[in-house]
Amino acid sequence: MKRLIIFLVLWPIISYGTILEKGPITIEGYIKNETGWNMNENKFMKILNVIDLRGQFRPNDYLSFYAHINKFWDSAYGRVGEYRAAKDDMYTNEAWHGLSWVREMYVDFFSDYVDIRAGKQIVTWGAADGIRILDQVNPLDYREFTLKDWNEIKIPLWMLKVEVAPTVNGSLQFLFIPDFEPNYLATDNAPFAYTLTRNAYNAYKRLRNFGYHVVIKKEMPAETFENAKFGIRWRDVINSFEYTLNYLYGWNMSAETYSSIDMTTATGPSPLPGYPPIGSTYYFVKKYSRIHLWGFSFSKTLVSGLLQGLTIRGEFAYFKDVPMAYRLQSKTYYHKVDQYKYVIGLDKYIVTNWLFSFQFIQLINSKGSCQGQKFILPSGGTMDKVSTYLTLKIATDFFHERVKPDILILYGDDNEWRISPKVYIEIGDHVTTTIGMHIFEGDAEELYGEFDDKDEIYFQLKYSF
Repeated sequence: MKRLIIFLVLWPIISYGTILEKGPITIEGYIKNETGWNMNENKFMKILNVIDLRGQFRPNDYLSFYAHINKFWDSAYGRVGEYRAAKDDMYTNEAWHGLSWVREMYVDFFSDYVDIRAGKQIVTWGAADGIRILDQVNPLDYREFTLKDWNEIKIPLWMLKVEVAPTVNGSLQFLFIPDFEPNYLATDNAPFAYTLTRNAYNAYKRLRNFGYHVVIKKEMPAETFENAKFGIRWRDVINSFEYTLNYLYGWNMSAETYSSIDMTTATGPSPLPGYPPIGSTYYFVKKYSRIHLWGFSFSKTLVSGLLQGLTIRGEFAYFKDVPMAYRLQSKTYYHKVDQYKYVIGLDKYIVTNWLFSFQFIQLINSKGSCQGQKFILPSGGTMDKVSTYLTLKIATDFFHERVKPDILILYGDDNEWRISPKVYIEIGDHVTTTIGMHIFEGDAEELYGEFDDKDEIYFQLKYSF
């Protein structure tokens, strides 16, 4: 009923395909459906209906107010079937973090040397394809793994961003982020739930079936000055060479889960050898650790010679004190390690509008194991000390950019693949459609091979107004 009311309210606007632009006020938006089909299991993976509205009020050249609302309902979780068990967490963004349907809401102040933005917003620090390297300010929504564009799955945060321009081409960015949100993981029974997530849900269920109490707590960092995230970035352009220097004092956005047992609540004998008495309480506490990030990025376009038009880019990030999980005697422990992540990319347009983009990516841990046990991937497999990935993106356009096909191919050195072709088509001035696929190959214990049975074909229809 709520969706029907919203649709009826919006219909007078979208039926005429108008954009409200009157004086200092601009309002625009779209409605969209995304439908995904599992080609291995022959069932829907998503039936996503989206309403998106964006509005700006700019009374003068120095001040601007902006709001972006995005609300969705995924009917795949309302159907009878295995996904229905995940309905409370996955059906709509209403059940997530507070006011998650408000994507952005901020006020801007502009001047010749200082720009200030305060409110709920998204910050981008990097542009690598497929795998995040330096772009670590906002947490991610992993409902659909990492299959969508980064800005679509970033979780916005309340923050203060200040940009200072001390030179013609240089800018200094300061971030003060009192807000904390963790990564949002697909829950049990969802198509892209990690194996470790499913294992945890199954473990909680077994304990309850045995007659134990299970209490799950999240110890989120308090929203105080001491717990705030702080970031700083210097960006400069020298001739055709652009670079940034970055530092972020923040939080690990993935939780560490610690367990304990309280036997004072016991009501009966132990059901199995090695187990506590029935009625005991298992506590599972999710905590988050402070981390430091130092990094830099660069981009250089060659303007002469045989390689004219070639863009060379790179990102490097050093993470200090990242907690990594490992298993010892059927129990999970954590050990803090340093991580090094980098990408080198080569971009070149060939025959005018054919883009070829290649990336070499490495993820390196300062240690490969603890107490003789390797660290664990979200898939449940063991992590290599050094992981290497190669990506290739090919994109072009036809009919004056009304048809845009592209493909992203990602290969991991443990023989795992992700292949994502798609075609974007403009139909008139207001309607667009996208048809695409996501194909996974590899061992079930690897990062991408885990979803080997989740090959997807999807269709998107979007009406902008």
